[in-house]
Amino acid sequence: MSDQTTTKQKRTWKHQEDNRERLIAAGYTILSEKGIEATTVKEIAHLADVSPGLFHYYFASKDELLLAVLLEAGKRFAQQLMQELQTMQPEQNFSDVAMFAVSRVGSRDPAWYRLRYELFALGLRKPAFLPKVGEFLAKGRQGIAQVIQERTGVDEVQAQAIAAVVLASSDGLGLQHLAQPDFDFTAAYRLIQRLLVAGPPSRE
Repeated sequence: MSDQTTTKQKRTWKHQEDNRERLIAAGYTILSEKGIEATTVKEIAHLADVSPGLFHYYFASKDELLLAVLLEAGKRFAQQLMQELQTMQPEQNFSDVAMFAVSRVGSRDPAWYRLRYELFALGLRKPAFLPKVGEFLAKGRQGIAQVIQERTGVDEVQAQAIAAVVLASSDGLGLQHLAQPDFDFTAAYRLIQRLLVAGPPSRE
C-alpha cells in the first residue's frame, strides 16, 4: 500500500516543468533559511524530491538557482503589491500609500529580502556574476518605473529616477527592519513617499 502511494506521488511530478518548479520552491525555502554558502545541492534536490543529477539538468549551479528563485518570487511580490494597491480607498492617492504597500507586502514574507541580500552578496563575491545581479535589479527598477508612470503621469526619465530611489530605499529599509524588527520605520516610509509626490529635481 505504502509503495503504491509513493509511486503515485513521484508520478505526479514526472514532467520537466514540474521538476523545475519543485527545485525553485525548495530553493526558496532552504536558501532563505540557510543562505547559499551553507546550502547544498543535495539538500535542495532532496526537498524537491528529485535526484541531485537532475538539479544540474535545470541549473548550472546554486547561483543560477538563486537567481531563478528571485525572479519567480519577484513575480509573486509584484502580484501581491498590485492586490494591495487595489485595496486603496477612492480618496487615497497612489503617492500617499505606495511605499506603505511595499512595506506591508515585504513584511509578510521576510524571505524575499533575505534572498535579495544573498544575491547582492553573491555578486560582490563573484564579479563574473555581478552583471546578472545588475540585470535583475534593472528588471525590478523597470517594473517600478512603469507603475509609477501609469499611476502618476510623470515622464519616463522621472519615473526611472524615482524608481531607482524607491528600489534602494525599499531594500535598505527591508534590511534594517530584519535587523531591528521592533523599530518603527513609518517616518522613513513617509519621507520616501514625498518623493513620489514631488518627483526628482528638474533637469533644466
